[in-house]
Amino acid sequence: MKRVYKKNIAITGSSGLLGSYFQNKFKNKYKIFKYPYRIENIKKFENWINKKKFEYFIHFAALPKGKLKELKRINSHASINILKSLNKNNSLKYFLFISTSHVYGYSKKKIKENKIRRPINNYGLSKKKVEDFIFKNRKNFSYKIGIARIFNITGPKQRDGYFVPDMYKLIRKKKYFNNINCYRDFVHIEDVMDSINLMIKKKFDRTLNISSGRKINLIDVCEIINTQFYKRKIVYGGKAGKDLFGDNALLKTLGKKKFKNINKTIRSFRK
Repeated sequence: MKRVYKKNIAITGSSGLLGSYFQNKFKNKYKIFKYPYRIENIKKFENWINKKKFEYFIHFAALPKGKLKELKRINSHASINILKSLNKNNSLKYFLFISTSHVYGYSKKKIKENKIRRPINNYGLSKKKVEDFIFKNRKNFSYKIGIARIFNITGPKQRDGYFVPDMYKLIRKKKYFNNINCYRDFVHIEDVMDSINLMIKKKFDRTLNISSGRKINLIDVCEIINTQFYKRKIVYGGKAGKDLFGDNALLKTLGKKKFKNINKTIRSFRK
């Protein structure tokens, strides 16, 4: 019987939403090495990678909220140091940086990968700094680098701090919501995993939007949650706000053609 070769993949952020989901989904497909320490301790990181042999590296770890100084220390500086350290690793073929749609500014049109980046918050700014470093130094690396800009994620057992689980709790307590009359792009975590897997398989070394390609008003998101779980009378106020939704045409050219139904996507976090 012919032996099946498994890609060796190292990941950071294995306890987070994306990292843990990736590990569970692909644990039989890939040999996955989980980096177990804090990413800002670069000496510990270098000692760890010197003891492991892997060809692919996915950098999931990031601080989603906090003061700009702390976000820069963890998300920006630590990530850049990881990139530099990995450049000494001769076995590495591909590095995937997990970025965010928050590096973009708001837009009334679908956002393409070449849109000028104007981060909408400190989290987006901290990710943009790493992207800038990659763009400036790409030719100096011995491995290929891909950038995945992920839009609003939703999926089973999603923790607080994301729009859908947060609104699920608030709708139970409140009957009036203001200033959520704007459009976003929600993508199921399974579709995110499929997209990441495609980037790994093809060693895609460009920037890629991971989005559903569909916009939905946040009021409609709340109504889907309300209809499914509560059936309360909710009143919404406020003028139309700023929109952020993605163009996934490039992702489709890689082979990702189908995406989860938006209603099922929003409901899925309770599974």
